[in-house]
Amino acid sequence: MSRLPRFAALAAALLLLGCSTKIVVCPVPAILADTATVTVMRPGAAADLANELYSVTLQNAQLDCVFNQTTTVVRSSLALTFRATRAPTSEAASYSVPYFVVVNEGAKIYAKRNFTLKFTFAPGAASSTIVQTPETPEIRIENGKLPWNYQMLAGFQLTKAQMEYNQMRGRYLP
Repeated sequence: MSRLPRFAALAAALLLLGCSTKIVVCPVPAILADTATVTVMRPGAAADLANELYSVTLQNAQLDCVFNQTTTVVRSSLALTFRATRAPTSEAASYSVPYFVVVNEGAKIYAKRNFTLKFTFAPGAASSTIVQTPETPEIRIENGKLPWNYQMLAGFQLTKAQMEYNQMRGRYLP
């Protein structure tokens, strides 16, 4: 009879060892859909598809982190992937657009940092993919919370006209 409890404990331990599920403790990386695309018009031109100089879309956000349970501080490394497009031209061009990263939990914002994405189109190129790793703030986890209760939210810093253009083009979620 004494073998049965030991066998059950051994079986449970083997089942647990067989699990390969990685527990992710990082804040959740996300892209604010309403600000995921910025379109810049030719200087002095009306907001119209034919007048687009270039457009940049924030395509992906990936996050790695280290959580110190003693100090309850999370240090994160965020990688953002952008894709810039333009009409084909034989000239090279360099541009920059502002974007932000916010640390939030629901409606509560803990930190916001502004950055500038600089990118170049090679001569004849109609697209460019850029990966940027902005410096992200440390997060001190509040009592009773876990790292995945927080979010690192990224998007472009848009003007009112750019937001209206996104809405007109269907790049906006009401």
